[in-house]
Amino acid sequence: MASGSHSNTDNTDDSGVRYFPYRVTRSQSRQSSQQSSRQSSQLISQPSDSSQLSSLSSQLTLQPTREKRLHLSSAAINSAREKLLTFQKAREEGEEVEEEEEEGYTGSREIVIKENVSLEKYLQYRENNAIPSVRMYLHNGNIIIYEVPSFVHGVTAGRILVLMGGWNNWDFAYGTEATMILGPNTAKESDFWVRPRHLPDPPIGSGLGADRNDKAYPTMMIEVGFSQSLLDLHRKTALYFSPRTTIQIVLAIKIFGVRTDPNTNTSTIALIAALYLRTSATPLIPTSVISFGTADPDANTVNCIINQMGVPPGSFTGVGRPDPNNNNNNFPPCNAPNLPDYQMNIPGPELYNGVPVHRLPPGFAAGFNLDLWDIRNEIEVELHI
Repeated sequence: MASGSHSNTDNTDDSGVRYFPYRVTRSQSRQSSQQSSRQSSQLISQPSDSSQLSSLSSQLTLQPTREKRLHLSSAAINSAREKLLTFQKAREEGEEVEEEEEEGYTGSREIVIKENVSLEKYLQYRENNAIPSVRMYLHNGNIIIYEVPSFVHGVTAGRILVLMGGWNNWDFAYGTEATMILGPNTAKESDFWVRPRHLPDPPIGSGLGADRNDKAYPTMMIEVGFSQSLLDLHRKTALYFSPRTTIQIVLAIKIFGVRTDPNTNTSTIALIAALYLRTSATPLIPTSVISFGTADPDANTVNCIINQMGVPPGSFTGVGRPDPNNNNNNFPPCNAPNLPDYQMNIPGPELYNGVPVHRLPPGFAAGFNLDLWDIRNEIEVELHI
């Protein structure tokens, strides 16, 4: 766990929580003096038993107090950021790297920087502190850093926003970077969210909303992973589909590192899109996984998707995957727009979940087809592939 050092001059206790000692102002000092004089005269003029003396004595004693605020060490944040940046570097094919830097690494790359943090303290911290250098979230009281924002990370989420907004800008609100309560001691921001405009909010004060103002939860969350591993992305679905939320859809996009062939000086990249639906019989297993990069996913990634994420082989399609409808020959490349194999359908009933029936537009059930070639093209341009 990354940690930072704290000095006594920083008013920080051993837990890393910053506090501010009680300070007596001049007006408080005068009030205390006047109160002491009155109480002293009462002691002289009136006999008192021992309990009264004890009570007055305690009143004369000014009790120090302290206000605790969550403090995160900048050294811990920067250390986590530098570590996560190593997972975004381009690699030459065959280059030896540490296990967790390998493309198909199936462990976790997330970094815990603080433990035993309450939901209230975390929400207060996020409201008052902007930390653009990393992405973090609270899970079971642990503050976890998991991603470093980058241009390719941003352009991927941004392109999805543009495409969905162009499809339907009147029925849906699209947004980013809203910290949402996902459980008793869990809160997180998604990269991008979608919420129907006509979705009613829960009653104010009910504690059933996405935030402390009881706003309705989005129906769709989009997560883009570059530093984080594929399994890190996969596990976040369980947070979004917790019993507290009404989120219906999670779309995860995993960007792997650029592969460079030293012999030809050409670069390729593997890309994975995974769609999760709460309405599925197995909501924590993607209903569809599509490989849409210019490189095949490596063997460890394929094994992770099928054996660890539990995706049936027939639901894992695209680049580098056998097509059962074409004698198990590999699917064609994702190299042009509007290819049927690279359309990720976002179903309408889940997108519009909770919207009153009279507000549902004709044909809403068809949903939206996300053209993964468009996403791949944006990523390639940004990475100069």
